[in-house]
Amino acid sequence: MIYRGAGIMTLLTPVCMVLLIMWLFPDPTVKAGNTSLAQFLIGVGIGSAINTVVGFLLNRRIHNDGVHHHFFYIPMQWPALAICVICAVTFLFTKHKIL
Repeated sequence: MIYRGAGIMTLLTPVCMVLLIMWLFPDPTVKAGNTSLAQFLIGVGIGSAINTVVGFLLNRRIHNDGVHHHFFYIPMQWPALAICVICAVTFLFTKHKIL
């Protein structure tokens, strides 16, 4: 399997955050059902930041057979942190209208 334990949250939480932000804060500059780049990056960044914290909390203990919550055989906090950094850098270096 490509994930173990709560590792699947590495993909699901950012997607859920994007959908939540689209529902709570609809962007009037795009068509209904679409999202702007700023909304997408903020949603994925927040979801990945949550996963980073959850990954560090869940993988505090090292077990005899390795970590229990991983994604592609890497502890789930590290891919989530990489996604969060990529979203932050992309958000900072693109021209967009803030929500």
